[in-house]
Amino acid sequence: MVRLGSVLGDGRRWQLVLGVQAAAGQAGWQGIRLMLAYQALAETGSPVFVGVVAAVIALAGLVVSVPSGHLIDRFGGAKVTLGGNLISLLSIVVVLVFHDVVGLTIAAVLVGMGYLHVIVAQQGIVAHLSTGSSPDVAFGTLTAAASIGQLIGPPLVTMAAMAWSADTAHPNTWVGSAACGFLFLVSLPSYVSLRLAERRVPKALPAPDAPPASLRRVLRMPGIMRALLVGAAMIVTVDLLASFIPVWAVAKDIPADVVGWLLALRALCATSSRFGIARLVARFGRKSLLVVTLSLTVVALIALPFVDVWGAIPVMVLIGVGLGLPQPLTLAWMSSLAPPHAKGAVFGARMTVNRFAQVTLPLVVAAFAGPAGVIAVFWVTAAILGTSLVVVAGTRSEALSEHASPDDVDRDTNSPDGG
Repeated sequence: MVRLGSVLGDGRRWQLVLGVQAAAGQAGWQGIRLMLAYQALAETGSPVFVGVVAAVIALAGLVVSVPSGHLIDRFGGAKVTLGGNLISLLSIVVVLVFHDVVGLTIAAVLVGMGYLHVIVAQQGIVAHLSTGSSPDVAFGTLTAAASIGQLIGPPLVTMAAMAWSADTAHPNTWVGSAACGFLFLVSLPSYVSLRLAERRVPKALPAPDAPPASLRRVLRMPGIMRALLVGAAMIVTVDLLASFIPVWAVAKDIPADVVGWLLALRALCATSSRFGIARLVARFGRKSLLVVTLSLTVVALIALPFVDVWGAIPVMVLIGVGLGLPQPLTLAWMSSLAPPHAKGAVFGARMTVNRFAQVTLPLVVAAFAGPAGVIAVFWVTAAILGTSLVVVAGTRSEALSEHASPDDVDRDTNSPDGG
């Protein structure tokens, strides 16, 4: 365990502590989403309820997104991360005690609330503790740690669940959920170090000028709505893949631990695809890269229902690259469109639009999945992403020009995904 004194004595040590918290938390959240999906299938046998659970998680995050910001301003990010992790632990308790539909719904609400509080608070901690210096390194550390958590979470949790399961296609969700609880427990000790580090940095005074731009004004800024819609479509695609891949696996009689490794492969390819992004943008431009990568993902989603476990490997590689590279590109696109005085408001709007999409679109996909089965799940998801592809292809914007600055992309690549 990192000593508190050394954390405070070295300005970079708090980044390590925050990184451990982010990695463990992301691993736990990725794992519990999988366990909730498998338990939903076990209780109801219906992909529709899997979609409902995914929507409830997103709805809970949407409801608390604005209040979480006020809590951070009032109490500090460290306290909010502690509260979010405790809420996540409470969701584990609910899953372990109650296995019915009501219990799963309550657990989904708690997962969504805990996740949102911690993610927003971690960004607030970086912004607060990086005052007076460039936050790029700290944001890069946070992003890398979160990616590691997303990489290790699914295989770690599913292997634990399969070790105590007699059925290769249906994991022991009780054991898997308990493993997620352990990961959330790992996140708790970081609170003390982060809280002490926050106290050493004076609070920033509120801006004396006009209040930040409203959501309505942000959405009316030229080009912003297009960028927000494309970004939301990608976030929802990642969520839908994590929520509905158990439906595909059960239909194909594929073990749950294999599902975990496939999702880890996607996360690895997504992370790896961002290396050298500045050179790619300088050579091909943001628009060309977005069109190509989104097209690859659409093709992969259409093919997924027809492949076996071996065929799923190249599909996951395509989805990883096809969604990993566009994420920083759309962040750079939005950053280029946002006026200097309203960048925070624009990324706040991004959070709201993403959460709204994460609430509504899983329900749409689930409605098609009921009568049509697993093919409809991924084909409707492909159609959603295909719509964003059309938006990109039809956009004429300097922010997507072939001469976009790679420096902008380098900076935005280090911005953590706010969900």
